[in-house]
Amino acid sequence: MIDFHSHFLPNVDDGAKNLPESLEMLRLSKASGVDTVVSTSHCYAFHGSKSITHFLEKRKTAYSLVCDAIKSEKDAYPKIVLGSEVHLVKNLSTFPELPLLCIENTDYILIEMPFGKWKDEDFEEIYRIKNLGLKPIIAHIDRYFEFSEKFSELFSLNLLYQANAESFISHSNRKKLLELFETDSLHILGSDMHNLSSRPPCFAEAYRIIEKKFGTPYSHYIDTASQRILENKTVPVPKLPRLNPIKKLIL
Repeated sequence: MIDFHSHFLPNVDDGAKNLPESLEMLRLSKASGVDTVVSTSHCYAFHGSKSITHFLEKRKTAYSLVCDAIKSEKDAYPKIVLGSEVHLVKNLSTFPELPLLCIENTDYILIEMPFGKWKDEDFEEIYRIKNLGLKPIIAHIDRYFEFSEKFSELFSLNLLYQANAESFISHSNRKKLLELFETDSLHILGSDMHNLSSRPPCFAEAYRIIEKKFGTPYSHYIDTASQRILENKTVPVPKLPRLNPIKKLIL
């Protein structure tokens, strides 16, 4: 399994606060069956190139710290792939360092949509990012149902969408995810783990629920899509079997 959204690097953002917490998050992920975890610490490029450069320096320091610690231990850890969760800001596409925020060795970049109501300029900025040859993935699409009236505009950009594992675990959120599932708008999964308490690794439980409620073909698709992203290949449209009315009722 590949976890496509995580905040385990210590002292980079609002994720792990120290190295022991970081290592324990990784150990728990590995024990739950996660083979690869993509590090997606927050990058807020409010000050353009200066912000991105500062972020990359902090990420490098934290990553080296984790790698050195892993080498000295006998515990099993997942493979780490560097990336970032890039907050969509005005003129993001104009910053020359933007490609450095992509998922390691790929053109895919995880984008976090603005916190407030989405505007036309937000969609235009994503379009410009695509024109750079980058491939945006929208982070935790399951958090944006309050902006669902804008989904059609977002989906018209033909992007990839990542959902958080916790939303599949929550019964009420699963009902909402069904809408995205039936429009082929759920492509990859991430734990979005930040700590060991309120936002811990929960990947294995989500996978179990996905297979039980949405079907094994969907979990297989997530695996395939995730691997293709890491290989910098095109991800196919899911086109999965739709749930029958009874399964929808007991979702």
